[in-house]
Amino acid sequence: MILIAYIKLSFHLLKGFWIVLWTFHQVSDSNKKKYVQNWCGQLLDIFQVRLEVFGGTIDDQFPALVVSNHISWLDIHVLNAYLPLRFVAKKEVSTWPIFGIMAKKIRTLFIDRQTKGDSRNISNAIVEAFKDGDQICVFPEGTSSDGTKVLPFHSSLFQSVINTQVPCIPVAISYQSVKTKKISTAPAFIGEMSLLQSIQSTLRESPFVARIDIGEPLVGMSDRKVLSDKAREVILRLRGGK
Repeated sequence: MILIAYIKLSFHLLKGFWIVLWTFHQVSDSNKKKYVQNWCGQLLDIFQVRLEVFGGTIDDQFPALVVSNHISWLDIHVLNAYLPLRFVAKKEVSTWPIFGIMAKKIRTLFIDRQTKGDSRNISNAIVEAFKDGDQICVFPEGTSSDGTKVLPFHSSLFQSVINTQVPCIPVAISYQSVKTKKISTAPAFIGEMSLLQSIQSTLRESPFVARIDIGEPLVGMSDRKVLSDKAREVILRLRGGK
């Protein structure tokens, strides 16, 4: 079964590569979003991941900063299967085979946390994206966890909300094993694990339920640290305190 999944994944990656290289420039932004949403949904099917969404909604007609805990490289595809967003991702993602090129084509903002001042540059880029009506998703932990906890948040990118007063929408992600009915760490992409190792781990332990819990928008705040702490507090609550 895993071999079949690898074959399906290979063809699906090539399909996505073809779409972003040869189709994207011919279609409207709304159709690009449909392509992204469908492709990500099909990717979840290959990994036997069922998406479940609870709580509020994210209005794609208005700019917003979506903030989420971070577990896996799958997180982006889970969120995009619900609603195509623009993401802030670590610079290394831009170098990944196929995935990196696709990330660039869907206008991902890449952050280099080792470069002083890059967070400020990205925050300014987010502000410009808000002017275009974009919904931007960030992972303020700055790294990924094993999915059993939420790490402390970095507050720097929350400055984009303070500067513009667009809504900040907290989102909690979790992965549950269909076999055990418990939170699973198998999809986690952590430490020195390679992307291939994470893919193998996810395929071995599938099927999963990917759960998205959407909190109420946070508005009217004037301090990015207070906003960051509040967003993390909401995400913890959405995850049942974990």
